[in-house]
Amino acid sequence: MEENFVKCSFEEHKDINAIIFCQECKVYLCKKCNKFHSELFNKHSAYSLDKDPKEIFIGLCKVENHKDSLEYFCRTHNELCCVRCIAKIKSKGDGQHSDCDICNIEDILDEKEKNLEKNIKSLEELSKIVESSIKELNEIIEQIDKNKEEIKLNIQKTFTKIRNELNNREDQLLLEVDNTFQKQLNAENFGLLKEKDKLPNKIKHCIEKGKASKEEFSKNNNKPALIDACLNIEKMIDILNKINQDKNKYKSNKGNINFISTENEIIKLIKKFGSIYSDENKINQQEININIDNFIPNNLKLIQKANIKIGMGNTYVYDSICIFHSQDKEHVLGYIDANSQKKSIIFYNIIKLNEIKRINNAHNKTIHCIKYYDYYLYDLILSSSYNDDIKIWNYNKCDNILTISQVFNETNGVFSSCIVLNENNENLLHIFCVGEYDYIKIYDSTGNFFKNIGKNDERRRYIDLFQLNEKRYIVSGSNRGITVFNYPDLTDYHRFLENNDTSYHNYAKIIKANDIYNLIEVGSFNSIKIWNFSNKTLIANILSNNQSELGGFASINNRYLLIGFLDGIIKEYDIQKNVYVKNFEKQHSSTVLGIKIIKNENGKNLVVSYGKDNKLILWEIE
Repeated sequence: MEENFVKCSFEEHKDINAIIFCQECKVYLCKKCNKFHSELFNKHSAYSLDKDPKEIFIGLCKVENHKDSLEYFCRTHNELCCVRCIAKIKSKGDGQHSDCDICNIEDILDEKEKNLEKNIKSLEELSKIVESSIKELNEIIEQIDKNKEEIKLNIQKTFTKIRNELNNREDQLLLEVDNTFQKQLNAENFGLLKEKDKLPNKIKHCIEKGKASKEEFSKNNNKPALIDACLNIEKMIDILNKINQDKNKYKSNKGNINFISTENEIIKLIKKFGSIYSDENKINQQEININIDNFIPNNLKLIQKANIKIGMGNTYVYDSICIFHSQDKEHVLGYIDANSQKKSIIFYNIIKLNEIKRINNAHNKTIHCIKYYDYYLYDLILSSSYNDDIKIWNYNKCDNILTISQVFNETNGVFSSCIVLNENNENLLHIFCVGEYDYIKIYDSTGNFFKNIGKNDERRRYIDLFQLNEKRYIVSGSNRGITVFNYPDLTDYHRFLENNDTSYHNYAKIIKANDIYNLIEVGSFNSIKIWNFSNKTLIANILSNNQSELGGFASINNRYLLIGFLDGIIKEYDIQKNVYVKNFEKQHSSTVLGIKIIKNENGKNLVVSYGKDNKLILWEIE
């Protein structure tokens, strides 16, 4: 396209498109200028401009306002940079690589040359894969477009039927109005009113005939005719009296027929009628990974925003709060009320910092687990407690939808639970739960026992669902590792355990990192364990640098982990490089049980940490 071309730097040729850029001269040259330039300076580095200039390497830094020669290499970011990029003074874009591992281009040249052949081969292999992937992607896009058009057609057909029914209903009501009023007129004998336009002449004629008959009475002629004239006047009087009565009755009854409209209710139904669902949003599980644009871990700063007293279970309870965006567009934090012996659930607006509603005495004993699920048009809250109860609530009404009692025989009750939508039956939910020294128990949406899985000799304290592409897995943590089951067939996938480790494997998530699915777990073993989920091998074991049990964690951009520790500190790790990054200012006085990340209504990223010290602290990522 014409706008992609740059012009020749020579003043007399400033309207001619350039075809060459000379790095030494730092000028653009048209065909005429290049002819002389190549003869005079045949050893200069000249770059052809046969493509978009933005895609052509010209040896100059592309950072705005830099335009200096690329004479250095940043090993940290694997990119070329100029003298202003590595400047110690950070100003107006300068110094963004001042803290990096920098070297001269000459120092990296041999290394890059040695890797070039290997990289070319890898690129060729990847190219074949990409070609196949592009073909497959085109087929997927074609199918998606087909599905999209089918869905749109179904919507149009559905609403055409609705419009036709509305039009038919309108015609029915209009006809019903006519019939109803006609029946009322007939019922009230208003038929005489049909003669109302002829009556004045009839009355006039009757009066004239009566006056004429009065004169005939003195002559005493035709007596029958005289009597008939008198009778006509009497009948007319009766008719007029009847008409007047009918008029008064009609006047009093004319408002007794009404149209009863349910317009507001109909409009509400129409606004909610129909929904678009995919497999991913039939039921929204707990957040797994948070993507934050332009996230720079070295610049991360957490600022305390709120301090809420929150009830927790023991150090091994990591699902003691839930954070969600409700159907009413509220940013809601659900947590255990520390002031009610940990039996009630409070819902708190995490943006406006005020209580929204609460469920008093939700359970008879301490609540261990709270989770949120976006199920079609409903906000569901799952809670489970020390006394073996599992309950599902309608958040909007705070109504109890389902209660499952006496799940386990052990005194510690249900430590963790989760809801899973059965793909084979959209109306069937499975409720999974774990406790100590018992099987993983499964119930259906009616509260009836469905199935046991696993073994009954483990102290399980965590369970949840993870979906990877088209497959779903149930993940459970215990004193015998992390056990994963396929869903919905519920067969064993794998037990992630190293050397018969008997530590408590408290918390795990499956995320995509380094282009593979990794299972990340923490517990009482003083390290972050990273497993390759596909080939089931241990990739890394990152030590925590202090002897303490690790609490819950949050994942950012499938790379950085924010992890809570027994000593109340939050630390950051880079799981791509398997290294510790930094500590954050200590705010908790004891174990940080969990960390969650949300976006507020202004798009800012907020970090919520909660701990055994009954504190929930809200931070902001700057």
